[in-house]
Amino acid sequence: MPTVAEVKKRLRGVEGHVAVAIWCRDDVIGWAKEQRDEVITPEQADEILDEMDRRHDCELGMNWQTIDCYLDDPPWKRCKGCRMPAENCICQRKE
Repeated sequence: MPTVAEVKKRLRGVEGHVAVAIWCRDDVIGWAKEQRDEVITPEQADEILDEMDRRHDCELGMNWQTIDCYLDDPPWKRCKGCRMPAENCICQRKE
């Protein structure tokens, strides 16, 4: 997930109109608390943002439902190797 500084650098010198959707840690933490009565850490919110950035579908975009999907199946409960739920890990990688 790019940082604010990296985004600024990328946009330096860009003229004209651009379309940008920005999601931040507070969006994820706030949604979890307000809509689902769940508490997640800033680090867990960052993991969700990283997954959203890495795996989003360009046609569907990113939205509140996307955050719900990652809260239902959080990245911190997945194997870092095969990305399967830890209990179904197929790579036998020990973390």
